[in-house]
Amino acid sequence: MKTEQLGDWLQIIGLFGVIGSLIFVGLQLRQTQAIALSETYQGRTANTIEANNAGLSSPELLSGMSKIYTDKADELTMPEAIALEFHIGTILTMYENNELQRQAGFLSQEHWQRNLDELECMLTVPIFREIAYEWSFRESFQSLVSEALDRVPENAENCWTMGWEYPLQ
Repeated sequence: MKTEQLGDWLQIIGLFGVIGSLIFVGLQLRQTQAIALSETYQGRTANTIEANNAGLSSPELLSGMSKIYTDKADELTMPEAIALEFHIGTILTMYENNELQRQAGFLSQEHWQRNLDELECMLTVPIFREIAYEWSFRESFQSLVSEALDRVPENAENCWTMGWEYPLQ
């Protein structure tokens, strides 16, 4: 009888050990996911900063963007147009990556919605629409770009500049 009781107690202790191990593994998985999310956001932040710094160090891009903001796109030089194409292509590629990260669960819907809003605003600029048509992306992102192109507001004067007043106007 004592052997049976001992066996029962060992099974109960083993069961608690298994339950404790599962709880521990669950906590580790949660921590691993939090670390992965943090690293993903850090990577996006670093990419954004790098793209912005590259733009700020390019006189052609700054000049081209100034012409876009002041509605003088017809005065773009070839170097300015090339700088704009690569800059907008970089931004679109970042958005494509963000869309992939959203699908994988590493990007919040709130952040993704902000990306979609920015994408739609960006596509109100005719030359940026042309660039978006020329670049190719994964099929799922390409369809999002096509949908955003279909939704481009007809009267989006303040969309791209977010309503800010620029002193050069």
